[in-house]
Amino acid sequence: MRKMKPIINMKSIAASLLVSVLFLASSCEEYDFGDTNVNPSATGTPLPNALLTSALWSVSGYETQTTPSLYVQYLSETQYPETSLYAVGPVSWGEYTGVLQNLNTIINYNNDPATKAKAADFGSNANQIAVARILKAHVFSKVTDKWGDVPYSEALNGNTFPKYDTQESIYKDILKELTEAENGFDNGAMPSGDIMLDGNKAKWKKLANSLRMVYSLRLSKRYPGANEYAATQFKAALGDSDGYIATNADNVLYAHLDNNTFANRWYGLFLTRADYTISDVMINKLVAKNDPRLAVYANKTTNGNYTGLPYGFTRDQLIAWTANNQYSLMGDDIVGQNSPSYFMTSSYIALTRAEAAQLGWTTEVAATLYAKGIEDSWRQRGVYDAVAFATYMADAQNAYAGNMLERIGDQKWISIFPDGFEMWSDWRRTGFPVLTPTPNFVNTSGKIPIRYGYPSNESDLNSENYDAAVARLALGDDDQSPVWWDN
Repeated sequence: MRKMKPIINMKSIAASLLVSVLFLASSCEEYDFGDTNVNPSATGTPLPNALLTSALWSVSGYETQTTPSLYVQYLSETQYPETSLYAVGPVSWGEYTGVLQNLNTIINYNNDPATKAKAADFGSNANQIAVARILKAHVFSKVTDKWGDVPYSEALNGNTFPKYDTQESIYKDILKELTEAENGFDNGAMPSGDIMLDGNKAKWKKLANSLRMVYSLRLSKRYPGANEYAATQFKAALGDSDGYIATNADNVLYAHLDNNTFANRWYGLFLTRADYTISDVMINKLVAKNDPRLAVYANKTTNGNYTGLPYGFTRDQLIAWTANNQYSLMGDDIVGQNSPSYFMTSSYIALTRAEAAQLGWTTEVAATLYAKGIEDSWRQRGVYDAVAFATYMADAQNAYAGNMLERIGDQKWISIFPDGFEMWSDWRRTGFPVLTPTPNFVNTSGKIPIRYGYPSNESDLNSENYDAAVARLALGDDDQSPVWWDN
């Protein structure tokens, strides 16, 4: 059984990404060139629909960030294995001048009394703000998950030397933002330029509540108790009357088009070269479990086998191995030009709820949710068969027994493939699945990195605030300094 392709009205709004969202260049103080360099086609005010489309497209790129996908061993590098050998260094934070700036502009433009009336041409002010706040909270979670303490309260306002807020304060504000945004929609028009949910208000509300659950659970090591902050936030989202992502019909995804502008990002990544492919770690796990998702995640070799490329090999080892062996490429259903990519799924939320129940945070039945998470994933990928599923769940390696948190972690790892970024955060928090670092490591610790290094110029440009943030890290600005929620 093949999976059904989702249908969404993207073609009517796809063109908005092609609209320039640049502002008019500032005038020269010394010379007046009149209209000589004025582009008559340019706009002097932001276009919220274009900003939203651009932001949504940027957010879709987190799934294809290959570094975390290599850290959680979804992928192997085919030629240049530096990242999978943990050759790490400083990483620039481009979100501040890109997607976050766009979302902040939408919020400001719809709040400012001088511009909000014009902004309402693109959807009600309240609904544009609510959508932008949800996305902004989500992006900031990714930013802080990379580095830990980052500029937050003083970011995006022109401050050249913003302080680094603590991750604790950032996460608490993210949860506040998601809660307020979910309750902030009105009965007016939904924003135009929405290439993800096509203006479906109910789905935006469900997404906000689902994100609240995921990010509350992210804090489980800091607030483990059933009556502590994280569990309280989780239960509030779970019990919200507007619901959460509970079935595959609720899945939030990008339905890509048959053109290079809005093609699946994995397709674009492999269009001219194939520096990555599915790892032997993932393929061997799926083979051992007799898991039918293997046929979706990987293609067979020309020999008719599923063979993963060894993870963590040096370049010399790769050359020697590939001289005598074939390896599977990532599956056509994953890398096809118009194959969907998933932002949030019912499977992941069911497994998230299963973990919360297993921790004693809720009265839901963890075993039932565990089975639902797997079944929803099979159905999402078009491989569900009742008999095969019953056999799979009866297998001792898949049954909900033994270390149940490990079972949940293993199934999360399988179900959200190939979204390595989300899995990297969940793996750091739980330690599941159990991953063996490459013996060919080039970093100092020999361990899988659990943090990105701050941008290289921060120690010079914003030294006082950088130094204060680094002092709060256990090992300094190092790839083995855990972020706050991972302590």
